[in-house]
Amino acid sequence: MLRTILFDMGGTLDGDGLHWQDRFVALYRSFGVELPRESLREAFDAAERKAVVDETIGSSNLSQMTELYVKWQLAHLGLQDQELQRHLVEGFVTPMRATTAENAQLLATLAERGFELGVVSNGCGNVETLCADFGFAPFLSVIVDSRRVGFCKPDPAIFRYAAEKLGCDPGTILMVGDSFERDVVAAKKVGMKTAWVEGARPRECPDPSLVDLHLRRLADLPAALANASMALA
Repeated sequence: MLRTILFDMGGTLDGDGLHWQDRFVALYRSFGVELPRESLREAFDAAERKAVVDETIGSSNLSQMTELYVKWQLAHLGLQDQELQRHLVEGFVTPMRATTAENAQLLATLAERGFELGVVSNGCGNVETLCADFGFAPFLSVIVDSRRVGFCKPDPAIFRYAAEKLGCDPGTILMVGDSFERDVVAAKKVGMKTAWVEGARPRECPDPSLVDLHLRRLADLPAALANASMALA
């Protein structure tokens, strides 16, 4: 019987299937920055590399974290434009605040139904801070931040660690995430059920046999759980 639901953070609880990189690319485009997508991806990746070693970000909330990400991206691109910087930060933070407020209510609904909840995320050491910032923390029994525990998705060890922290059989846990490789494949390897958040744009599923629930957005999860109660038992 399904007892516990774990969620990815970046792109899932804070994005409904929309990855951070795609958000930033759209924001650059809306400001009129016409650099190739590959260049913008390289800037995002450069910021990601800085984030996993930077000490300041380890205690940053969403706004502070976004400001650091944007600073590192612009430095990589050689762009010094305060208006662009403001556009990127505000354009990233504002819609994410709206999404996370909705998903905090979703977590409250699931907790009321008796599910134990948690987060398993490739983070920068500040996943716990973000969960508090977004209003998720009161509903969570476990928060696993890759930087804090020393291994990251798609290593199945991070999911075994979460199950051990919860004292749960992996077969009673549903992992919900937007990344097929990092969330679905890795969680399946330890015996968890899986829900794949595809996002607004349809994506081809590499292996449907690994997905127990297909979701367009997280708001679909309660109904999907009710409809699939037998299959997930």
